[in-house]
Amino acid sequence: MINFFRKIRRQLANENKFQRYMRYAIGEVLLIMLGIFMALQLQNWNEKRKQETRFKATLEQLYTTINYDAEKFKRDSIALYHHIQVLDTLISYPDNIKDEQLPYIFFRLKFNINPYLSESIYHSQQLNYNPDNTEQKEIAKEIINYINTIANYKYLMDKRLDNAVRDIDIALPKPDLTNVNGDWDRSDSTYYTAIDLKNLHDLVRSHSFRAILKTERTYKIWNWSNAYNWNLNAISIRKLIKDYYPEVKELYKDVGIIGSSTEGEWNKSTPMFLTDEANNIWEITLYLKEGKVKFRCRDSWAQNWGVGDFPTGVGRQDGPDIPIPEAGNYHIIFKPVTGEYEFIKLDD
Repeated sequence: MINFFRKIRRQLANENKFQRYMRYAIGEVLLIMLGIFMALQLQNWNEKRKQETRFKATLEQLYTTINYDAEKFKRDSIALYHHIQVLDTLISYPDNIKDEQLPYIFFRLKFNINPYLSESIYHSQQLNYNPDNTEQKEIAKEIINYINTIANYKYLMDKRLDNAVRDIDIALPKPDLTNVNGDWDRSDSTYYTAIDLKNLHDLVRSHSFRAILKTERTYKIWNWSNAYNWNLNAISIRKLIKDYYPEVKELYKDVGIIGSSTEGEWNKSTPMFLTDEANNIWEITLYLKEGKVKFRCRDSWAQNWGVGDFPTGVGRQDGPDIPIPEAGNYHIIFKPVTGEYEFIKLDD
């Protein structure tokens, strides 16, 4: 095209037809400018499309990890509400609690609620939005506000409660070695002596310790309120992502099964196979020993499921182990999006 205009330009210049030459020269310039403009527009469109793809990919990661956040805060709020009820009884009706229950109550109040580092914090750092896209800016702003809220969260606790129990020389409860979820072994009735229980009995009824319990109750209410609101905030962020990106799906990769029933015991997951990518269904046929198992991702405990039911159930994140009552070959189906699982025992 450019060579064509150059030939015309030379011909007109030779014929000394200046006006016609100028018109064609201007036309050539305009054509070149139009080509450059179209090329820039195409490049800009491609860059926007790539940026939108990257933005949605990060949103999909966040959609998955924020769901885990929501489940974590929901469990915390339920546990904290239970703590408040226990503290109410300790403060107002201490005689309604048996002395042999007291060691487990105090250490449960201390250890039951644990903070964790959300993977959403990492993925939010990869969220590069288009500053000219109002919707992307709004979503990014809301996600960043959410991340700033949970990034350094921790639950308040009056250290005097722990110190007071420790000062009367009460040992930690005996762990149940058959349960990796941290339950206590209550089978040994001699673990706490009569003197231990009397010291706890007297402590609970002392004026100074009751003041500590009241402060602890106030802290628990603050903690419960935070966990409750963080759960609602996580749910609203997921809805915001879903409204912007209706096709968004939860992503679970490298799903495996782990536990005392598997060859890897509790040390290494046995990888499962993604048999239905659209519905995120994972399956495997495996020999299992009598014991317990859980499902998890990427050979990590950051995302894990259990519930305690067999042969079918709906696992919840960080739930209890799934019992395997009988050794044999099983076909195992797991859907991490819903938590549904099934163990189908095969004929030997």
